[in-house]
Amino acid sequence: MMVNLRNLPLTALRTFEVVGRHCHIRRAAEEMHISHPALSKQIKQLETYLDAPLFYRKGNRLELTRAGHQLLHSVQEAFKHLQSGIQLLETDSIVGELTIATTPTIAMSWLLQILKKFQGDYPGVDVRIQTIEPAQTELPTNFDVAICLGKPEAQERVIQPLYEERYLPVANPEILPSERLSNARELNQYPLLHDRLNQWQLWFKAQNLEYQPIKQHTYFDHAYQAIEAARLSMGIALAEPFEVKEDIKNGRLTTVLDTAFTVGQTVYLVCDEENYVSLRARLFIERVKEWLLRSSKG
Repeated sequence: MMVNLRNLPLTALRTFEVVGRHCHIRRAAEEMHISHPALSKQIKQLETYLDAPLFYRKGNRLELTRAGHQLLHSVQEAFKHLQSGIQLLETDSIVGELTIATTPTIAMSWLLQILKKFQGDYPGVDVRIQTIEPAQTELPTNFDVAICLGKPEAQERVIQPLYEERYLPVANPEILPSERLSNARELNQYPLLHDRLNQWQLWFKAQNLEYQPIKQHTYFDHAYQAIEAARLSMGIALAEPFEVKEDIKNGRLTTVLDTAFTVGQTVYLVCDEENYVSLRARLFIERVKEWLLRSSKG
């Protein structure tokens, strides 16, 4: 059917988006701050205008019809573009605080590189870093974006996988007799640097090698501490390539072997649903994904 946009009931469309998202009369009415009868009247008005049923009604519960599903997607896309256009017109919309929850190692490695450029481009954004632990499932509530090692529980938030972690042995080139070791067994001849995840034994097992280091060990709480010790020639550490990309580029560290070890740990990004994420959070998320994509291509 042809729709005259001049007569389109915009208030009813806004109500429909809320009802379609919840599929529940009471919850939708609470969000809209209107009564049940007023909400039902607007939905009925839209159905009459479109000459199509949008919901199957089951008491307070609703189920979208096929036409309802199609319209909900179109309305949410339209509202998203409208919101983006309005925000970009308002120069002050990006000004404010951006709270990022992440692990110490991510915060101390590749994330700082993104933040430096991001704050240079958007000086009106104040960034607050909130520390969470690796594999922490319960996240704090007062963050805009979280970058987590291990999948968290985050109700009513969007959880997106960013990359699967893999570990390579890295060291300051000064402690090696040549640019690289000839085989993995030679690692047992060097001091090994550990973090609390204690991946070295698993790394040797994955290479079908016996773990028998004869040099001293140094143990740290966090991977970034072990990486800093590797920079200072204290031994060999296991590191995710993203964490040491700049070190390898500048020659402070080298990959001792090319044999990577994957432990099934994924780094996830957590944020609000698309319709509710702030402009500054959305811009920051775009920077993160762009940086990781470029870095993965070398």
